[in-house]
Amino acid sequence: MRYQPDNTLFAIAGKVDWDHVVEQIQRLFGDWVGHAEPSPEQLPQPAANIALENQEGKQEHLALMAPFPNYTDPDYYAAMVVSEVLGGNMASRLFVEVREKRGLVYGISAGLASNKHIGAMRIYAGTTPEQGRECLKVIVDELRKLEQDGITDDELARAKGQWKSENVMRSEGSGARMGAISRSWWYEHKLRTIQEIKEAIDAVTQEQVLQVLRRFSPLNPLTIAAIGPLGQEELVGDTL
Repeated sequence: MRYQPDNTLFAIAGKVDWDHVVEQIQRLFGDWVGHAEPSPEQLPQPAANIALENQEGKQEHLALMAPFPNYTDPDYYAAMVVSEVLGGNMASRLFVEVREKRGLVYGISAGLASNKHIGAMRIYAGTTPEQGRECLKVIVDELRKLEQDGITDDELARAKGQWKSENVMRSEGSGARMGAISRSWWYEHKLRTIQEIKEAIDAVTQEQVLQVLRRFSPLNPLTIAAIGPLGQEELVGDTL
């Protein structure tokens, strides 16, 4: 059993009556007893892989994932900028190249995932079997360009503005702050203020982005997963 008192973290955001909060927690959970042994450490070792699940239909779902800075990494905010440039909004590289210019997808996105030991860049594309191979090739080509050239001044400025509007402004809500407090304390045993997050995003440079892309290649190791009717040769071919 992992759901025990010693493993519980309460995060509270907003204007609260501290004595009332303590009383309520004690009333609701005061008789909750028990102790759990620590979970075994899991240290993932990512490797290049292609995983296909054959499913007949008129859709081909593509997912790509590569190791990237995790939440506690000093380059985490630079990694956030990279994910925003790549696929975070309608001005992003993947949206423009895969959807606007070529009409290959009905959905495209990129973002970060993180746990205690490892982070990852994830990309999702929803397309058709007829366009699956070209869609994958365009995505891989964009990752290759990103790794070689980094990002432009305009992309950096736009990504910073987008991240600050999405994360800093959204973080002002009690629900978002509650989640941010939990995550920060769980991983780092510290609290990141909204101002610290803003300053960290503002501090990202093109050089730091290139440093991230040297440390964490978006192509090696790269995992490709797909659900749809295409086989490996039909989908991947010589793309990699």
